[in-house]
Amino acid sequence: MPVPSHPLRGIPWRTGLGLTVALVAAAAVAAPGGLADGDPASDVLLTQSVFVPYGAPVSPPVVRQLEAVVTRARAAGYPIKVAIVRVPYDLGAVTSLYGKPQVYAKFLGRELMFLYRGRLLVVMPQGYGYYDGRGRHGPELRVLRSLGIGKGPDQIVESAAGAVARLARAGGHPVAVPALAPQRSQGHNRIFLVIGGLIAAAILAFAIGLAVWLRGGPKLQDS
Repeated sequence: MPVPSHPLRGIPWRTGLGLTVALVAAAAVAAPGGLADGDPASDVLLTQSVFVPYGAPVSPPVVRQLEAVVTRARAAGYPIKVAIVRVPYDLGAVTSLYGKPQVYAKFLGRELMFLYRGRLLVVMPQGYGYYDGRGRHGPELRVLRSLGIGKGPDQIVESAAGAVARLARAGGHPVAVPALAPQRSQGHNRIFLVIGGLIAAAILAFAIGLAVWLRGGPKLQDS
């Protein structure tokens, strides 16, 4: 019985390599766009505790600080999820809710209710929103009304970290906001980028060489 041929057999290896690179690039471009459809925060918060918009100009140490205080609150018995909304685009298809943090908190909480029914904090430049799928939210709203909020991207996220700590303390689970970790210098970042580029180039060269070798490589002529 003849062995069926592979569907890619006969395609020149250069063409196959080009198709592979094109498919990977298309997937990388399409992924953020897919999350941007509908409500991005509801996609992320199903599996994570913090949503910071993709492409937002927020310093990584500030994001890590918010993630750390949320982790501390959960360990102390006060689990909570946080959604940062800085501009209307961060709301995906529900931009009409921009500037209405409490309305959006209720909307987002109901979207997550199938898998998460706990505390949810929404932070916009206009203020805070809070929702609890279990129906308890009065004391938290009173705490949030007393808090200010920063104006810049980093300041908004820092305000969110402070709000989580205040809410946890008011709920009888005090936690501290960790200090900001120092950010690596641009020089170090450039070094990592250069090293990463060299490694990627070496991997690509190895893959091309391996493909040539598997195809038999150039035939040596008899002398």
